Amino acid sequence: MKKDSFKKTNAIQRAFETIKDRLCSTPILVLPNFDLLFEVECDASGVGISMTLTQAKRPLSFFGDKLNGSRLKYSTCDKEFYAIVKVLIH
Repeated sequence: MKKDSFKKTNAIQRAFETIKDRLCSTPILVLPNFDLLFEVECDASGVGISMTLTQAKRPLSFFGDKLNGSRLKYSTCDKEFYAIVKVLIH
């Protein structure tokens, strides 16, 4: 990219501000309402698992754990199932 070839437009500025706001704002945890359904969102990678407990699309709890030992050898399905079990225990 040559010097001065980048032109900053209003659309680019709005997109940048949106990204900046979303990266800098923290979701606020809410208290559970036991009359509504709970949702568990989990993700498993090669070295860790992460979970979010949500309700009405608002986060209630976050949890993450590093995998070690024999759990590193689990298949992806087993890692995600382990993540679900861990979040329910947590």
